[in-house]
Amino acid sequence: MGTIEQLFTAIGKMLDAIFGIFKGQEVHEPPVPVSKEKERSGPVRFKNEPFMANYDKFGAEPVRLTPIVYDEDYNCGVGIVGPDGSGSVWGLVAPRDLVASWRATEILRKLSIIEHGTLCASYYAGRRNPHESDRKRYVEPIIGIIGSETYDSIMAMPVPEQIIRAILDYQDAEFSPSLYPITEEIKAGTIKWRQEFADAGINHPDDVEIEEERKAGVIARYEQLLCDYAERRKLPRECLGMNHVEGALLTLLDKGFKESSSHSDRTLVALSGIVGEIASFEFSMFMLPFGPPEDYHETKKKEAIEFSANWLSEDGEMRREDAECFLVLLLDEYFPTEEIAG
Repeated sequence: MGTIEQLFTAIGKMLDAIFGIFKGQEVHEPPVPVSKEKERSGPVRFKNEPFMANYDKFGAEPVRLTPIVYDEDYNCGVGIVGPDGSGSVWGLVAPRDLVASWRATEILRKLSIIEHGTLCASYYAGRRNPHESDRKRYVEPIIGIIGSETYDSIMAMPVPEQIIRAILDYQDAEFSPSLYPITEEIKAGTIKWRQEFADAGINHPDDVEIEEERKAGVIARYEQLLCDYAERRKLPRECLGMNHVEGALLTLLDKGFKESSSHSDRTLVALSGIVGEIASFEFSMFMLPFGPPEDYHETKKKEAIEFSANWLSEDGEMRREDAECFLVLLLDEYFPTEEIAG
C-alpha cells in the first residue's frame, strides 16, 4: 500500500474536486483567530473609497478609514486602514471569498462606528448564501443598522472587474481564491457569464443545478446506510463530516466502484467512511497554521479503518478482522500509489 503521505495527497485532490459539495452551509467553520487588531500585511486586492467613522483605535473623533480586501497565505478577508497606515483585518482560511470581502467593504462604508466584531459581521453579511445561524447573528444586525433597502442595493451591485481579476489571476497561488462565488454571482445576476470562466473551471449555475440534482439522487439511494453510519459515529446526518463521506461515495462511484465489482452497498459506505474521515482530518489540518504531530496521519487513518471495519462487520456477513483486511485492500485498489504519484 502507498505511504500515508501519498494517501493524504490523494485525499487532498478529492477534497479539491468535491469542495462545492460542502461550501456554504457545510463550511460553517469558526473564524481563524486573526480578527484581533494588527498591522495590515499581505497583498491588498482591492481598496474601496475612504469613509469617515468612529474607531476607538484612533481616538474619540471620526477618522478617515479605507476599507480593503486582502489575501494572505493563511487567511483572506476584509480590513480597514487608518490615517497612519495601521488598522485591523478579519479573515478566514477557507472559504477564500473575495466577493463577500468586497461587499463587506461596501457595508463598512455605510457605518458610522467601527467596533469589535464589525469586520466579521460585515463579511458574513456580504456572503451570498449565509448559513441561517450567521444570518441571525450577523446579517440581521447589519440590516438593522444600514436598513434593508441599503443592504439589498449592496447585494445587487455588480461585482467589480478588479475583484473578478483577483479571483482568476491568482488561481496558481498556493492558497488560491475560491471560485464558487463567481457561480453564485452569475446566478444572482451581478456577474455576466463569459467563456473565460469556463476556461478557469468555473461552473455555470445551470450546470451546477443539474449536477446537484444528480448527486442528490445518487445519495438518496444510500440514505438509510448513511444515516446508520452517521448514528454509529455519533454525527448529525447533515454535517461537514458526513458531507465528506458523501463526497467520497460519489468519488468512488465515479471511479467505477459498483460497475467493476459486486461489492455490497454497505461496503461502499464503509469505504466511503474511511476516505471521508481522512478528508475531514486533512481539512482540519488545512485550517490550522501549524502541522500535526508526527504520527497524527497514521493514527487517524488506522482509527478510520478500524471504525469502518467494525461497522461493516455488524451485519454478520464477515468477521471484523476480515472486514479490516478487505477495506485496506479496497483502499489500495481505489487510491493506488501510482495514481497518487501522478
